[in-house]
Amino acid sequence: MTRIFRLRVEEVIALVFLLPTTYLTVVANVYAKRVGDLGDRHPGGVVRLACAAVILVALLAARRIWPESSYVKALREVLPFLTCILIYTNLHDTIGFVNPHDVHATLAALDRGLFGVIPCVWAQQFITPLRTEAMSFLYLNFFWIAPSTSLILLARRRFPEFRAATMGVLVCFYLGYFLYVLFPAAPPRLVLVYEFKRNLQGYPFLMSNLSARAFSLLPVDSRAAFPSLHAAVSLLALVYAWRFVRPWFWVLLPFSIGLWASTIYLRHHFAVDLIAGWALAPVALWLAPRLDAWWTARQAALGYAPARGAEAYERPAAALTA
Repeated sequence: MTRIFRLRVEEVIALVFLLPTTYLTVVANVYAKRVGDLGDRHPGGVVRLACAAVILVALLAARRIWPESSYVKALREVLPFLTCILIYTNLHDTIGFVNPHDVHATLAALDRGLFGVIPCVWAQQFITPLRTEAMSFLYLNFFWIAPSTSLILLARRRFPEFRAATMGVLVCFYLGYFLYVLFPAAPPRLVLVYEFKRNLQGYPFLMSNLSARAFSLLPVDSRAAFPSLHAAVSLLALVYAWRFVRPWFWVLLPFSIGLWASTIYLRHHFAVDLIAGWALAPVALWLAPRLDAWWTARQAALGYAPARGAEAYERPAAALTA
């Protein structure tokens, strides 16, 4: 069992999530075939898994052929982000197989109790094609917001700071995935269909159309809304930017605020999903450096090399663990 410490902690956590969700994605595909409901959704999961397998094999081969290559080492640094995306898409297919006890009715009731209205329903009065396009653009920015601070730090070769930011974001993702399974919740766009009186109609061939096509590939029974990782991870990206790359914080801030607003406008989240996401971010901020420091100490005790930047835990690094 000690050989598991050859891996990095984020790689081990990824395997803990990836193996069962991969199995269940295949099960979902087989089930959909049996019941005659095999559209583009479930085969897409199998295609994603096949691509991931090819990339993993290629990375292992590259590490053997070019063990000292800076490009290969950099690929290992960013691969956990890609794995997170793969697991996230797997969860859309599989949560319903694991836990059928949905909580979205409770979330809607909490929204109404806290605000007097359900904000995503209330927001439909502001719908225009131009706003829908703008909100669709802001929502899709999440895919670069999440890793952006880490990638800037990696490009600047500030490895301890890169490690801190990356671990915080990854731990936040995986805590969120665990909560997805514990509290299955579909987004408002699926569960409040009859309360929405206006369509989110944008302009043909622009961002809203691209978003609609992407979401059409998700399962109709998708359960991955509580907490909002869009809120949690973007807040963490802001925190790490404030700590380590202050100018980047001011670039990220308007995009992050726009992202949060877009999740309500586009009916992807209840307001309490965002509140839970913002509450999750400081948990990840506290937990990540402590988990990484413990893992690094175990690696050192066993004679295994730590991840780049993790060796900072072996000397005083209050700025990283605060």
